[in-house]
Amino acid sequence: MSFSKTRVALWCALPFILVSASQVQARTNVIENEAALQAAVNQQVSQLMQQQQIPGMAVAVLWQGKTYHYSFGQADLAKKTAVTPDTLFELGSISKTYAGVLGAMAIESGAIALTDPVAKHWPALTSPQWQQIQMQHLATYTAGGLPLFMPDSVTDKASLQNYYQQWQPQYAAGTQRVYANTSIGLFAHLAVAADGKSYADAFDGLKKDLQLQQTFLQVPTASAAQYAWGYNEGKPVRIGTGVLLDEAGGAKASVRDVASWVQANLQPEKVTAPVLKAGIARAQQRYAKAGQMYQGLGWEMLDYPLPLSALTAMTDPDFVKGSAATLISPPTAAVTSSWVHKTGATGGFGAYAAFIPSRQVGIVMLSNKRYPNAQRVELAYRILEGLK
Repeated sequence: MSFSKTRVALWCALPFILVSASQVQARTNVIENEAALQAAVNQQVSQLMQQQQIPGMAVAVLWQGKTYHYSFGQADLAKKTAVTPDTLFELGSISKTYAGVLGAMAIESGAIALTDPVAKHWPALTSPQWQQIQMQHLATYTAGGLPLFMPDSVTDKASLQNYYQQWQPQYAAGTQRVYANTSIGLFAHLAVAADGKSYADAFDGLKKDLQLQQTFLQVPTASAAQYAWGYNEGKPVRIGTGVLLDEAGGAKASVRDVASWVQANLQPEKVTAPVLKAGIARAQQRYAKAGQMYQGLGWEMLDYPLPLSALTAMTDPDFVKGSAATLISPPTAAVTSSWVHKTGATGGFGAYAAFIPSRQVGIVMLSNKRYPNAQRVELAYRILEGLK
């Protein structure tokens, strides 16, 4: 294992909600053509940006076999740099969808099985709990209450190993979903290592297969001018590096590339690389259930059609903090009548991606300010439900 030596706070889809789920029901306008789509996106995004004081946003809508791009505001307030479809944003926990697919590819290759004890792939974890906790528990946030953030004391491989050795679960494995970077981050790291790769190399391979030229773990110098500044209380901020950060929330990408990523997940049958194709499909299988939500590998799914209240319920702080869960064994195959989505955030950025396989529609929304998850899902719902 190789780990970065510095850590910054990572806000990967922290739950924020402005109104209760029972209060929210969207009235959607019918969107029948490209002009109506543009008008709807412009109106709703402009209102959101004004309300939340968001400097810039990039939106992509996948509909009728095309991708429509919309850009708003500024990527850099000091330089007055306009947002474009090629502006790089921090994705936060949308990074977990890449991690989930890479983990699924390791399953496809036979490097791991979800029922493997975690200790099989990290023998240094000799404490008793790690003989019972399986890879599927890490992947579905049901290991027993791992924390959302990596503790400040974890800065390298030795301190990481010591942390996991000393950690004691609060719940029996497989019974409680507690959303945690420390859970899926370790799953993805161990999965690709079992496949004989570093996470960075596996990530680069995925990018190459899908021709994602504006997706990075670390933004290179050649693309630095495209990298937006995030804003927190008016101050420009960017994420740093940290242990398991790449796996859990460190990706940066343009809305153009994230839309291509969503398109690949929307139509995995069109992906040419065989293991990647199978991994994308496997990541949308249903491995656990908590409330109305089904946990995939990285992606989260709800049965579709659905009311907006079902989506906003998934952003409730109490739900994310801890919810009774049931593992699905064997996992059920991907269901096309699903709302598939993932929120993401860092200290200065907010992101959301969603798609509906049965309708072949999807949306990506990237911003350079963090704002409530409930407002992200409501905006996406209004747009996608309006498409005819």
